[in-house]
Amino acid sequence: MTRADYLAPVERVSLRFTLSSIAINAGSDFESADLITWGQMLAESVALDDDSPDILVPQAIYNVANAGFELAGLEAKADGREASRPSERLKYLEARRRPRVLSRFVGGYFDAPAETRSRALTNLANVLDDSGRWVEAYAAYADALAVWPVNGNAAGNMAELLRRRLVVGREQRGHVAAVYDAHVRLAKSLRENTVEIAGLAVADRWEALEETGSEGHLAHGSADGDVYGSWVSVNRLALASAVEGLGTDDLRWDTATIRHRVPTVEDRATPGIFAALNVLKAEYLVARRMAFRGLQAIEESQGRQHDSDTGVYADTEDDALYGEAPASLVLAQRAALDVLDKIAVAANEHFEVGQRPGGVNFSMFWIEGKTGEPRICLDEDSQAQRALLALAELNSDIHEDGLYPAARLLRNAGTHRIVHATFGESTGATKETFSSVEIPELEAAVIEALQVTRAAYLYFLDLVDLSLDDDEGDVVAGQTREIGLQA
Repeated sequence: MTRADYLAPVERVSLRFTLSSIAINAGSDFESADLITWGQMLAESVALDDDSPDILVPQAIYNVANAGFELAGLEAKADGREASRPSERLKYLEARRRPRVLSRFVGGYFDAPAETRSRALTNLANVLDDSGRWVEAYAAYADALAVWPVNGNAAGNMAELLRRRLVVGREQRGHVAAVYDAHVRLAKSLRENTVEIAGLAVADRWEALEETGSEGHLAHGSADGDVYGSWVSVNRLALASAVEGLGTDDLRWDTATIRHRVPTVEDRATPGIFAALNVLKAEYLVARRMAFRGLQAIEESQGRQHDSDTGVYADTEDDALYGEAPASLVLAQRAALDVLDKIAVAANEHFEVGQRPGGVNFSMFWIEGKTGEPRICLDEDSQAQRALLALAELNSDIHEDGLYPAARLLRNAGTHRIVHATFGESTGATKETFSSVEIPELEAAVIEALQVTRAAYLYFLDLVDLSLDDDEGDVVAGQTREIGLQA
């Protein structure tokens, strides 16, 4: 008998977990895919083992995710690709999807240690930011700090994200700089923690960040009593480049637009991209308002039909909730995700891709299926490559195996089949004729759809902005006018 035979089942599981960590770290140091794969297999076995203590399961999944990120990077190197180049990352979109999903799972695992959850969210944010998905990355860093406020590495990485936005972004610069300064100070104050979890070199990197001295606002909130504005702010749904709050104290705070000059065409005084962005913004705002009103009505009616609803509905005796309020949530979720397809249509037109407009949709547009090449042609070194990567990778996560698995399924069910809300047992979104969705799940789904669409809209603005030269055209997007004042 070996020594291992005398170990209790829990001790064996713990030993396997420790070995998985050692193997993954060593594999990363020596760029050994075999070692990393072995460590990942050990971690997966721990996560699935009935003898694993509850506290060890999320930590094992954390190891599985980290191994996945490492293997994706090594795969790119093995193929001779420069993994850091966005144009190359477009060629292996699927490789990092499962690790992203697992990291998010661990981040939301309430029984896991706060440090593990926070580190998983930081890792998720890092890879999102690396792909140009700064909107989602910022939210993940914020969640990481909310879970474990002493995570100096999350604070430093968030500051780095904001520093890059100051380089490429043109909106809300004073505000972004102020939030950047705040996180630089936070990262430096948490240096000891950063050394412990990320190493001395990373801590020194955050120590070297310099403040801007910005006097901008950390956040512009809504007016007192503005429940809608507060809801938009809390859920990060403002269509603006502000990372906190609404971005302005003005009544019209959905200010996101193109900031570079756009070339005109012979038969148009104003490039079509402006009309497209106006329509996309307006439809998003309608979906957002509809969602808010539906949520508000459900809260006011305490789970019953709202007093303002004029419908008479049959009692189906299954704890279902019918009426305008839940229907508003289904329609708002669908309307928000419909904007995604129109973003692809606008991109097809603006970048002269040449696809038939009626055949363009978000899920099939960004990468050509047969060749695996991006449909939009950009210079290899263009900063817009990262925005293109952001859109393509976001699309890969609106998938049953992605970060947003219910988004497209619920949207399609609500469009083509019968979906109703319930307080009882639900089926979730399905491909069957009838689907029932629990009220909290439906509320979360509509907010997620709005957040995803907001991110896509802002990434599309980056794509357009960063593909232009200031001297290239003669119409500046900042020259906006209120609707109706066209003189």
